[in-house]
Amino acid sequence: MRARILLLAAVALLCAGCGGDPQSAATGPRAAAAADLTGVRWLPADGAAGGRAYAEFAPDGTWTGSDGCNGQGGTWSLDADGTFTATANPSTLIGCENVPVAQWVSSAVRVAVDGGDLLLQRTSAPAGAVGAARLVRG
Repeated sequence: MRARILLLAAVALLCAGCGGDPQSAATGPRAAAAADLTGVRWLPADGAAGGRAYAEFAPDGTWTGSDGCNGQGGTWSLDADGTFTATANPSTLIGCENVPVAQWVSSAVRVAVDGGDLLLQRTSAPAGAVGAARLVRG
């Protein structure tokens, strides 16, 4: 009898942790707001170029970055529904990691936030390519 009570108590404790706060439950990606982009150095999630490749979005609608050794930049705008438009200025072509940050930014048509990550989404991707670039806070 005592073993059965202990078992029931253990099950009750385990089940108590199963509930959880619905607000903290993962809901998947959501449309990004401008405040999500700005004030952060965004790095490739895969760690490419050891933190030297990045993108930074300024509140004035410009962005700067690097592919690992070449300076990059352009303009950006974001609608309330996450529709994203960006340009990339010409860049030097010094040979290095050449992480395609400018291509990711300028080819993105939507921007979403997934947890703490930024997703730069393309409408269509070449065969075998990933449809979104995932960036993490630097």
